[in-house]
Amino acid sequence: MMNKSKLLININNLNEISEYEKIGITNFLFAIKDFSIGYNTFALNEIPDNSYILINRVMDTKTIEELKTIKDELKRFKGIFFEDLGVYNILRDLGVELIWFQNHFTINKESVNFWLNRVDSVLLGNEITSGEIEELVNTASKPVVLNVLAKNQIMYSRRTLLTNFNKYQNLGEYNDMTLDVHGTKDIFFARENEFGTIIYNNEYFNYIEFASTLDDSKIKFYLVMNLDLSIDQIDKIINGEPFGNDGFLNKKTVYKMSEYNDR
Repeated sequence: MMNKSKLLININNLNEISEYEKIGITNFLFAIKDFSIGYNTFALNEIPDNSYILINRVMDTKTIEELKTIKDELKRFKGIFFEDLGVYNILRDLGVELIWFQNHFTINKESVNFWLNRVDSVLLGNEITSGEIEELVNTASKPVVLNVLAKNQIMYSRRTLLTNFNKYQNLGEYNDMTLDVHGTKDIFFARENEFGTIIYNNEYFNYIEFASTLDDSKIKFYLVMNLDLSIDQIDKIINGEPFGNDGFLNKKTVYKMSEYNDR
């Protein structure tokens, strides 16, 4: 069974914290207001000390300058998950853990270890096979973060796509929408805030059983990114109840049309 002391879960509501602690989860990730997208966000003064925070917006010059103004406030947190590389340049001397949070780029040994020489950990990509994950875990120079339960992020746009679409179609205003692709069985979940839109696969991938086979000493955190599950559901899933799909664990990503035709 997975080591619960290494489970890290994002918080959607402050009331969840005590409930998660009852089921043995004590590491929490908070997306922070004005610097995060795709998840429920919190003002800095709402977030408990020694938590982990998420900064996953792609920055512009204005946002970078705003980040500099709150730099000293971030020292009370245990660590920062970041996406934009400019964040690293600003925060690398802060004295807190830095974890590179890239959805699609940490998929090879060179990238992983390049960044592990500079930060405390990296989040491995979700779109690689079980064998590729095992290889990265075993060759990483520091313990890494593995996303074990989440809706896979398909894309991130700085445009307000839902607002634009709804305005064009004379629909109401929505920050969350489920998108059904006509003529296919594909369904996506889209979430928007003022800084842009993230689109996810609408079904969770579940790597929990697979993760329990890895060398636990080489894992910093088993990450759960919860968009809409109850705490009771989370508890059942991490204790082995079947749920979701196996993502890319047994399916190689197609990079070229020639590879697709050969399959």
